[in-house]
Amino acid sequence: MEAGAYLTICILMWGMAIFTMKLAGQGLDPMTLAVFNAAGQLIIGILLFSRANIGIGKYHLMGIAVGVLFVLGNMAFYKLSQTSQVSTLAPMTALHIAVPIVLGIVLLGEPVSVRKGIGVLFALVALYLLSNSDS
Repeated sequence: MEAGAYLTICILMWGMAIFTMKLAGQGLDPMTLAVFNAAGQLIIGILLFSRANIGIGKYHLMGIAVGVLFVLGNMAFYKLSQTSQVSTLAPMTALHIAVPIVLGIVLLGEPVSVRKGIGVLFALVALYLLSNSDS
């Protein structure tokens, strides 16, 4: 499969997940929703287990850390979704893109370019326009 297909799947799955988080948050408290989210991830993990490189190395532990970070972030999103509109909340939480950009530049030495800077600026402008009320 080509990168474009994976990008499309990623955008669609994450977008539908955020929308579904909002719906599920209308009937479940954040902790309960986090438990059932983890159950969904566990199901996928069990299905993929035979293909996994099982071990307890540095990168395996980082994989566990990724899961912990996602669960904690999702719990905060669940709480927010109980009081905010998903059409406002989703673009606001999209600020998370700034974190890996800064960390990639600072810690991994990834190159900074004018084009990237302009792209981030446009993303922030879009975020501002999407997150502000029309009223």
